[in-house]
Amino acid sequence: MAGGTFKLSQPKVRPGTYVNVRNGKQPVASVSARGTAVIPLIGYDWGPRGEWIIISSASPNAHADKLGRSIYDDTSTAMRMIQLMLMGATTVYAYIPDGGSKAEKDVSVGSATMKVSAKYKGSLGNTIKLVSMANPLKGFDVSVILNGSEVELFEGVEQIEDLAGRSGYVDISGTGALEAFASQTLSGGEDDTEGNAGISDFLDKAEKVRFNCMCFPTEDASLRTALLTKIKYIRESIGWKCQAVAPNFSADYEGIINLVNSFVYGEKELTTAEACAWLAGMTAGADYVTTLTYASVANATSVVGEMNNEASIAAIEAGKTFFTVDESGDVILEYDINSRVRMDAETPQDIHKNRALRVYDTFANDLLLTFIPGKFDNDEEGWEVMEGLGRSMLQIYEDNGAITNVDLDADFLVDQGRSMGDSVYITVGMQAVDSADKFYFDVIAQ
Repeated sequence: MAGGTFKLSQPKVRPGTYVNVRNGKQPVASVSARGTAVIPLIGYDWGPRGEWIIISSASPNAHADKLGRSIYDDTSTAMRMIQLMLMGATTVYAYIPDGGSKAEKDVSVGSATMKVSAKYKGSLGNTIKLVSMANPLKGFDVSVILNGSEVELFEGVEQIEDLAGRSGYVDISGTGALEAFASQTLSGGEDDTEGNAGISDFLDKAEKVRFNCMCFPTEDASLRTALLTKIKYIRESIGWKCQAVAPNFSADYEGIINLVNSFVYGEKELTTAEACAWLAGMTAGADYVTTLTYASVANATSVVGEMNNEASIAAIEAGKTFFTVDESGDVILEYDINSRVRMDAETPQDIHKNRALRVYDTFANDLLLTFIPGKFDNDEEGWEVMEGLGRSMLQIYEDNGAITNVDLDADFLVDQGRSMGDSVYITVGMQAVDSADKFYFDVIAQ
């Protein structure tokens, strides 16, 4: 008797039993998570250069040694910005551009020399002090003091070489017996106050991070041009949909949010660049059914650069985002829009509204994660699986209130006439649900 496997498009000639053994569990769509933000710490005074420091809202101080301080240190502009980002983001990727120099000190220990250098470049290293005191049991206790606080204590050390590789704040080299010595302060640490040379590296490395929003806290014209080029490249060539918040940058592009004023946070008057951190974190954490229009800023007491009615209207029409004060005295974001102003016939007309854009962007990212090359067959059976996956995605979006007027049979279709070889063409129709931001009442006297 004849047997084997079969394809519905190729009927068998001989009588027989033909069996296909298939996985009964159908593939499911992948969902892209939100909540990841990135930021360059330009001119920062400590920390590893040229690599990511990943800060989680669940354990924000896990990298205090790399940052040189707690993120709750309000004397640091960079830490204040990370605080603001974590108000909305669950994960912040911080990047310190290369530059600056390390603080160092050659310490005389008897007839030996102990060379001490800060673990990282930056002026914070100039606050590092080392002290060695006799231990009553054996050896010596060596304290590492950073910015007035003891951060490490090594007890009972007898040889200089025993300190090598043990500290998270200094690198120590040398040989010989350890002795007691008074406080020794490192010097020569410098910051790179511009950070321009490392920003291109930051932007290049950001390509590899699936972030939702970037805080870009500079108004340097050449750097902003590089930012726009990179965000366009990530969105349109790599295909990962993301945004960036930049101060006073009329980019006329949906991937750039143009923030034009700031607020007083606690007792500190923030620059517009610093305030970008709050908006970047909130944008990263906002899902596709959330708008940030009228979102309040916790611990903000007033607006810096508040606008009157005419200026507010002009700003909105120009694609500018800004803070204002509501009737309760709270500092709020006036309108959740991006810098896109000019529309063409191919562009969704609501793409300048960030809630609608998040619907389109999140769906595009979900498609990127779900429809992986080589995962499906390019035939009738594969098309059926693809359409089933796509329709399940549309159903989830409709159930969550992100899209409306859904026709599952018509809104996700494989173009079977064009799909051949290794190319599949799929048409998706969707209408994003926007928030009710403007209320018009006709009150009729009876």
